[in-house]
Amino acid sequence: MVTWQRDIDEIRRLLLEIEGGREAFCALPRSAAEAMMLPAEDCLPDAEARKLAYHLSLLESAGFAKFSRLSNGYWHVRGLTWSGHELLDNIRREDIWAAVRERHRQLGGFSMEILGGLAGEMMRSEAGRLEASDA
Repeated sequence: MVTWQRDIDEIRRLLLEIEGGREAFCALPRSAAEAMMLPAEDCLPDAEARKLAYHLSLLESAGFAKFSRLSNGYWHVRGLTWSGHELLDNIRREDIWAAVRERHRQLGGFSMEILGGLAGEMMRSEAGRLEASDA
């Protein structure tokens, strides 16, 4: 069974992988690859493949990343967008991410706009502290 819930940890992981040079993702379920007699070693179990495809689609529809989709289930990465880089710059640090995730858990979730804004505010606060300590 597939749940159609956005997983913010998965979003962050995918953004980091793309920025780090990941060129493609296989979102074809392993069982489908085997049924079509395609190499299945890069493919994920069915539920994981559907979750991956769903989150790649979310990244694309939100304007965070660009992909080319091939008929064999591969998503070739064309890169992050400006918005994708901006979001990732605000959620890259583990301490900031942990604080954002905790707020997300406490509130039972919130939009990516709020997530990005909250992380951005935390980063601005950190930048202000560094500036004050340099003075």
